[in-house]
Parts: sequence; C-alpha cells; structure tokens
Amino acid sequence: MKSNFKASILTMSTLFSALSLFAQNSPIVNGKISQGGNKPVEFATVTLLKAKDSSLVKGAVADINGKYDFEQVKPGSYLISAVAMGMNRAYTNAFTVNGTNLQVPELELTAASKTLKGVEVSAKKAFIEQKADKLVVNVESSISASGGTALEALEKSPTVTVDKDGNISMKGKSGVVVMLDGKQTNMSSADLTEMLKNMPATSVDQIELIANPSAKYDAAGSAGIINLKLKKNTNYGTNGSLSLGAAHGYFPRYNGGINLNHRNAKFNVFGSYNYSYRQQKNELFVDRIWKNDDRVFKQYNEMKQKSNYQGGKIGADYFINKNNTIGVMMDLAMGNPQFPTNGTTEMGTRKGIDSILRSNTYYDSKWKRGAYNLNYRGILDSTGKELNIDLDYARNSDKQNTDLFTNSYNVLGKPLAGDTTRSKQPSVVDIKTAKIDYVHPLQNKAKLEAGLKVSFVTTDNDVKFDSLRGANWIFDTNRSNNFIYKENINAAYMNFSKQFDKLFFQAGLRAEYTHMNSKSTSFKNQQDNIINNDSSYVNLFPSMAMTYKVNAQNSLGLSYSRRIQRPSYDDMNPFEFYIDRYTSESGNPYLRPSYTNSVELTHTFKDFLITSLGYSHTKDMVTKVLEAGVDPHSGDTIILKHKFMNVAKADRISLNVSVPMPITKWWMSFTMFTANYNMFESVLNNEKVSLNSFGFFGRTQHTFTLTKKVSAEATYFYLSPQVTEQGLWNMKSLGSLDLGVQIKVLKNKGTLKLNVLDVLNTNYFRGTFENAGQFTSVRNNNDNRQVRINFSYRFGNNNVKAARNRQTGLEAEQDRLKNN
Repeated sequence: MKSNFKASILTMSTLFSALSLFAQNSPIVNGKISQGGNKPVEFATVTLLKAKDSSLVKGAVADINGKYDFEQVKPGSYLISAVAMGMNRAYTNAFTVNGTNLQVPELELTAASKTLKGVEVSAKKAFIEQKADKLVVNVESSISASGGTALEALEKSPTVTVDKDGNISMKGKSGVVVMLDGKQTNMSSADLTEMLKNMPATSVDQIELIANPSAKYDAAGSAGIINLKLKKNTNYGTNGSLSLGAAHGYFPRYNGGINLNHRNAKFNVFGSYNYSYRQQKNELFVDRIWKNDDRVFKQYNEMKQKSNYQGGKIGADYFINKNNTIGVMMDLAMGNPQFPTNGTTEMGTRKGIDSILRSNTYYDSKWKRGAYNLNYRGILDSTGKELNIDLDYARNSDKQNTDLFTNSYNVLGKPLAGDTTRSKQPSVVDIKTAKIDYVHPLQNKAKLEAGLKVSFVTTDNDVKFDSLRGANWIFDTNRSNNFIYKENINAAYMNFSKQFDKLFFQAGLRAEYTHMNSKSTSFKNQQDNIINNDSSYVNLFPSMAMTYKVNAQNSLGLSYSRRIQRPSYDDMNPFEFYIDRYTSESGNPYLRPSYTNSVELTHTFKDFLITSLGYSHTKDMVTKVLEAGVDPHSGDTIILKHKFMNVAKADRISLNVSVPMPITKWWMSFTMFTANYNMFESVLNNEKVSLNSFGFFGRTQHTFTLTKKVSAEATYFYLSPQVTEQGLWNMKSLGSLDLGVQIKVLKNKGTLKLNVLDVLNTNYFRGTFENAGQFTSVRNNNDNRQVRINFSYRFGNNNVKAARNRQTGLEAEQDRLKNN
C-alpha cells in the first residue's frame, strides 16, 4: 500500500507537469534569443510574464537556433524574460496580444559575472540543461547535493541510480562508463563508488549524461557515458574558491577544498586540492534457507567504515598563438579506507539454533592514483579544421591487508572451533595511451571527424593468505594467488554529420583490435597451478543518430549504437576473498566481454518535455551472482559464493519522461520518470534461470525562491520493486526525501547551505535470490540519513575568460580499475 502511494505521488507529479503544457488553442507568441554578433543562444530559459506584476504565465526553452514560441496565449499585456548559463537575464518591452499571432522583437543577452561599480552580477545556472547530444547537471545549483560527496551528487542526477554494491546505472541499464574530466577511471563499479564517496561534491562542476555516444568515444560502456567535470577556474588574473563542509549521521564527516587559477594572455595555470574524512555505519542482514532440508542460517554483520581522502590536480596551458595551445595536467589522489566488521551467524534448523559463528574482520587499504597528460590543440585554418593530440600515463597502486578471526560456539556459549587467517593483497595497474583526433568541416553544414588510439594496460595482483595453526602462521596454498593481466587495444574511428533543413544526421564507425593475456598462478598441493588465457579479437561498433524538426513545437530523434563492456581487471582475478567461513567472493578468469545493441526513439515538445522509448539487447552480460560453493579445507557444501559470471542474455525496454516546469514565479520543478521491462536468461549451477520484471524509477525536485538571498529545495525519489541487473535480485522498493535551504552571504560571494537527507529513513536495500536449492534474503542498511552544512566562498578577479575543456586519452582504461 505504501509503495503504491509513493508511486502515485511521482506519477501525478509527472502528469501534472506534462498536462500543464496543453490547453485549448489560442494565439501563438514567438521570437528569438541571441547574443553579440546575432549569434543564437541555444537552450535559453524563456518565460512569459504578465506586464502588470511580472507574474509567471508560461515557461519554455529556446531551441538550437535560439527560437521559442508560446501557444494558447490569452489576450492581454505581457513581456518576455530570458536567461542562459553565463548570461544576464534580459526583458523585452511590454506588448499586447489581441487574438492573433505575434512575433516579439529579438531579445539579446549579455555575458554575466561582470563587475558593475564594484558590485558583482552573477547568473545562476539551471540545475538541468538539455544539450543537443547530452544532459548536463549543474551540481552547484542543487542545494541538497552541496556538502555531500560526488556519489551523492551523481545519485541525484536524472536517470542515474546506484545500487547497494555501488553499481552505477543510467536509464535502468548497468555498464556505464564513468569519466573524470574526460578521462576514464578504469575502476570496477564498487571501487569507483568508494572513490566517489570520498570525493566532495564541491569539487564537481558539472555532470554530463551521454546516453548514445558517437563513434569518436571509446566503445566501452553498454549503457552510455557519465562525465564528471571537476572545477577549474577560468578567469583572468588570480582567483579561486574555497569550500568547507560537515555532516553527521551515525558518525561525523568532514570535507574541504580549494581551487586556484592564474591566467594571462599566454599562460593559464590552475590547481585544486580536496580533503575528506568520513565515518559510516553499514548493517547487513542475510537469511539463508535450504529447500531440500531444514537448515537455516541467520547472519548479521556490522561494519564501521572510516576513510581519509586527499586529491589534488595541477595543470598549465601555454597559448602559442590564437590557434595553437599545448597543455600539461597531473591528477593525484590517495586514500586509506578501513572497514572493521563484526559478524554473527546463527546456524541450525527451522526447529532451533544449534551453533553460533562469530567473526571479526579488519580490512585496511592504502591506495594511490596518479594520472599525467600532455596535450596539444591546433586550429589548422580559418575553415575550422582542428587537430587534438593526447599522451597519457596513469599508475594505480593499492595495498590491502585483511585479518579474519572466526570462532564457533554451541547454544550454551561453549567454544567449538576457531580459525584465524590474514592476507596481503598488493596490486599495481599501469596504463599508457596515445590518441589523435581530427575535425574536418565540409561544405553545406557537414563535418567529418576521424581519429586513432592505442592503449597498453598491465595489472599485477599478488595475494598471499596465511592461516594460524597453533602458534605458527602457515602459508595457505588454497587461497593464495598471483594474477597478471596484459591488454593492448588499437582503435580507429570515422564520424560524419550534416545539418539539413530540418534534419540533423550523424553516422560513425569505430574499429577496435584487442589482444589480452591473463595468467593466474596458485599454489595448491605445493605446486604452481597456472591458468593462462591468451586471446585476441576484432570488433566493429557502428553508431547513428538523427533529429528531425517536425514543426516549431515538435522534434523527433532516432539513435542506434553497438557497444562493448569489458570485465574489470580484478573481476577476472580468480582468488577468493572470505567474508567469513561460509561466505566468499571470487573473480573469474574466463569472463568474456559483453556486447549491447541499443536503439532509442525520442520526442521533444518545445525543447521542454522530453520523452524517449528505448530497447537494448545484451549478450554475455557480466554480473555478480550467488552460487553454492565448497570449502577447500573441510569440503562443506554450505558455502555461499559471490562470483562474477556471463549471463546468457538480457533484454530491456524502457520509457523515459523528463519535464522541467516553472509552476509559479518562485517555484521551479524538475520531474523525471523511467519505466522499464527487463528479461534475463542464464544458467546457474546447471539450472536454467529466466527472470522477467517490470519496474520504474522517478525523481521530482522542487526549488523555491523565497527571497533574493534565500531559497529552499525538496527532492524525492522512488525505485519500485524489480529484478536488479546486477546480481539478479528480486528487490523491494526504496526511496528518499531530501530537504535543503540556501542563503547567499558576504555580498553574494559566499553561500551557506543546510540540508537533511533521507528524512523518512527509507533508502535501504532489501532483496531475495533463489538458486541451487537455497533461498537467500538480504537487507542492507547504509548510513544514509544525515544532516549536512556547507559553506563556499569565491574570491579574486572576475573578468571571465573561457578556458579549454580537455578530454584526454585515458577514457576507456581508467574505468575498469578497482581502487578505493
């Protein structure tokens, strides 16, 4: 009943926003928004106001040519207001509508953030901006995202969800490639999530959501690309920003950061530093019931996570002349997460408990990440021919140590048996890439893009387990392992685009040759046991997109792409990690890449209401599933093993609706809704598994401008029951209500934000899974309810001068790393 009520709230919010756009036919008011040189302002926010009191009548978004129109305008006196990112708001003179169509004189916007008599004028960015090829989220414009982490800011982005294991999905599909400033992180989903948990949201400027990337992007990522653009000050002179934040849930959290920039006509030098300290409580409840007998396990784990994160970035651009620029960047980060965990497992039958297993685990990791880039950008002639070259090197290292103590007792508390193990798991990943991109404008609004890329990756994981036998540590040959993986990818692409009268068309093809070699050496029976996997393959990845402008109010889009999702490097490592005596996790050296074909049809109404219908088919989808295992020492068959496997196939149908809607002059809303139908087929423990489910996700965000300096925000999201793509869990619903308030201080250079997350305490995972004669149910409680406060301050010169936005050559490799 409660789930249906929450779903109804989101559904009604979506329908209210959509239906508000339609009414009886009346005169049309149209016009154009431009800037200096008669250049159109793309996707400007345009509002129709009553001339008498400036109250809001309607809102719209200008198209790519800066044009807008309002339908069903009743007779009366009005004026038009328009604003765009980085520009000041402007108004037309008052005009009268008397029953016939009216064209308003062109409205010109001027650049914002200019100093007028010592008073700074700044334009506020919209939270969501719809671009021609992507959706852009301006993090600073969200009150509830401030003071939190980069992951929490990402979770608040439209169509993005993060599950209990840190797997990031977009439009309900996993396999998303995540970039930082155009560079892939090469991390597994779980470790990427851990890094984003430690990165302050104040260090993120924008989040770009690219559902169907063109051929110029790496083919990795079956669900599209998410690019987190970190802050980089772009002004002349010396300037910067400072941020400080604190939060409290079960435990306290702190973060802070500073951005500095110095720019003149020849040089731009920039740098940033961020720090965060975080403590978090996590509770895991697992119940296991065997169908063929009456055995029952009830497991409870409590984890108190503690982590320190430091990240710094420094770079410089040298402007050789107006057409040629050379730059260098260095991005460094380090962290020290610690996860002490206490666990209790009650074992017995449905009639009662006969023994208890108590475990204490201490996990400690010290990781470092460094990425280095040398780049060149050249404008070759006056027609716009452009050449970009990037050389990159990245090194990621991690030293993980784990101590596991387990003891079993009878129901009277008498000790039965004990076991103590320790492990050391150092790992190193080296990545080298080089790429070149060329843009060649053609006649009649056409453009040709082409490029080459080569990458070399080497990973080395050396895992050693010891078991305490009496007073001596004995090398554990069953669990120790050395895994070395080498990969070389050579790629070439060509992309063509052309703007016709009403039709924009783009088509491309990317070819990739991959050679990989993995070698796993274990030490069972005191002898090396080597698993060697050497293979190579060639793939073609076509892509196509077109947009047709039906009329002034409607446009249609159609896109198709074929993409690949390669397993992360650690997911192929076959060593087993034991949570306790009866729960383990392992990789799989025989994992294959998964391939996804996606097609999407999009309808846009007045560049305002966006609806899309998509279908995707994935072959050999990689997911972590539960299966029965065997204890290597005792031969017990009650082991619960988490293992990465290739699912036979997955099909998905999805419907997405997003509506930015001004409700009143002081109330702005953004509502999005995603419905999907999933079909999975696999073979687990020699049993065929077929799972179908319907589910939906919705988010509605409402911003209230209370005064010139004070605003408030309320956000609610809801995820319905469905089968998860990662793990194939039958999950129950979850949701969250977040509230926040923002105050401008210190002559509008300072911002103070206070917010409360998960007010109703409903954002936790519950799910069930049935396989190999076992029924497993899970509940995972994270420390999501918290109070946060954040302060940010901008200082220095405010004569704005745009800087380069650089994407380097590490896009496809960095996203497959496991790094905390």
